Amino acid sequence: MKTFKEFISEANKYGIPEDEYEQWQKDRASGKGPARKTFGGVEYEMRNKARQGQSSTWAVSPVSSRNESGKKRRKAEQETQLSQDELRGAAGGDEERASLAKDTEKTGIEKVIKRGKRIQKATGVRQSLGHKQPLQPDDPNAEDPGHSLSNVKPEPLGQNASKKNRRPEPGESGYGLTRTQAIQSALKRGGELGSKIDRERDLETPSRAARLLSYLRRPKPKNTGAAERMAAEYDKRVGRSFEN
Repeated sequence: MKTFKEFISEANKYGIPEDEYEQWQKDRASGKGPARKTFGGVEYEMRNKARQGQSSTWAVSPVSSRNESGKKRRKAEQETQLSQDELRGAAGGDEERASLAKDTEKTGIEKVIKRGKRIQKATGVRQSLGHKQPLQPDDPNAEDPGHSLSNVKPEPLGQNASKKNRRPEPGESGYGLTRTQAIQSALKRGGELGSKIDRERDLETPSRAARLLSYLRRPKPKNTGAAERMAAEYDKRVGRSFEN
């Protein structure tokens, strides 16, 4: 069993003075003090790196490394998004269907993010956009589902961070999900959206028979006698009479 001092010296890899490092850890553990500090011209961030359900483990990492990690993750997401070419090819060159599929992917992922925010507000547990099959920038596979609507879900931040990019095991969420399935699901959603748009367009543009029927059913204007009165007044003024 390591003593706290031994743990401090092991975790403090960046040459931060041990007394300051230890005090910083204690402050962060008690909810005090800044999350970021600068030592030797390098900015560091103190974070709880424990997995969900484990006791707190406060340690630092350079902010620049975290920024690079974030850039790498965003780049991986962009590279593994379902592309227009993939969707168009799977749809047999159908440009409109591929475009609709792309739209449903984008709006669907945005809805998942919003759902995560609602869960976070209701539970107080910080959520993030998790991947059922984590992105694999270092070990790419053509059949990985990547950053697609079929492969994302709201997930507690601690749980999402702790699983790293480990592929799911049999029985776990996302196991067996392939890129082909993700593409077919996207095209299906695009097709459903197209059908919905067509139905709404048909409802807004009635058929010729419906237009004729609506004309026949239109109520006839009420005869107020105004036309007869105007004709009689005209005849009177011009001195015309139809009496024998």
